[in-house]
Amino acid sequence: MMEDTFVWGIFVAESSTSKPFPNFFPVGIYTTRELAIKQIETMPWENNYQLLKMPINKDFSYYHKKNGKLVGMDAIHHEHFHFKDESH
Repeated sequence: MMEDTFVWGIFVAESSTSKPFPNFFPVGIYTTRELAIKQIETMPWENNYQLLKMPINKDFSYYHKKNGKLVGMDAIHHEHFHFKDESH
């Protein structure tokens, strides 16, 4: 069923907290977590990455209840890969 289908998106995450949402941008979409992790392990370590499990045909936007502005994503599984500023 398409409603239960999802993809795994790799995003470069900017560490600046002063930037408004979104503070990351997509660099790859994969059909399995394993393929995405394999790709992340080969990516440059001067960036931080997020891996998001994103449902297909489902809106996951999150709007601020008082001002109505888009401020994030709702109910999305994500993992952080902090390579930047770590010694490898």
